[in-house]
Amino acid sequence: MCKTYDAIYKIAKNVESDILVLWVGHKKVSGKLLDCHDNKCMDEVVTLQDATVECHHENGAKHTRSFRWLNVPSHHIKAFTFKCCVIDVELE
Repeated sequence: MCKTYDAIYKIAKNVESDILVLWVGHKKVSGKLLDCHDNKCMDEVVTLQDATVECHHENGAKHTRSFRWLNVPSHHIKAFTFKCCVIDVELE
């Protein structure tokens, strides 16, 4: 079992938000983490509902796509947090 997968679901039990924010390569992905108590989860696959994927390009352009469901293999996740831990800072 992937340690990242285990960590996400272990931390999810102790945070105030069910919105997971993660990074896969240069893409930022966020969405509601599917609860595994109903046995709908697959090992080492993180499933997000109402997911948003943001791609940031070198020229400063940003593209966003939305998905009802998105499955992310946990071995591709570079970093993650939950929405309750995000501090948005706008740079001028």
